This record gives sequence, structure tokens and C-alpha cells, in this order.
Amino acid sequence: MRYSPGDLELEIVDNGLVSGAIDGDGHGLVGMRERVGLYGGKIDAGPRDGGFAVTVWLPLESDRA
Repeated sequence: MRYSPGDLELEIVDNGLVSGAIDGDGHGLVGMRERVGLYGGKIDAGPRDGGFAVTVWLPLESDRA
């Protein structure tokens, strides 16, 4: 997590190893993109170093009316 007066960056990275059950009942990346977009943010997601990474940037001061 990185914070500055104008934005917040969150990065979640895994190593590609699965542990535990995966139920598949969520909305995955589509749902994340929708929610981040509602707040004027950006999301980047994809494979990284044998695992997977999701990075989200959210503005802290909204220019939305």
C-alpha cells in the first residue's frame, strides 16, 4: 500500500500457488474493475513472476460532481 495526498495505490501479489478451496462465487476482475471505475480509479491485473498481481490506484480527492 502506498499513500500520497492525492491518491492511494494498493498492490496484491501472489506466488501462483493455490491453497485451500476456490468456490468461484465472486465477480473477479470484472467486479473489481467496475468498483474501481466508480471512484475514478485505475486497475492493472495480470501474471507476474510466476504468480499474479493486481494493482489499484484510487484518487483521494474526487473531481466528480
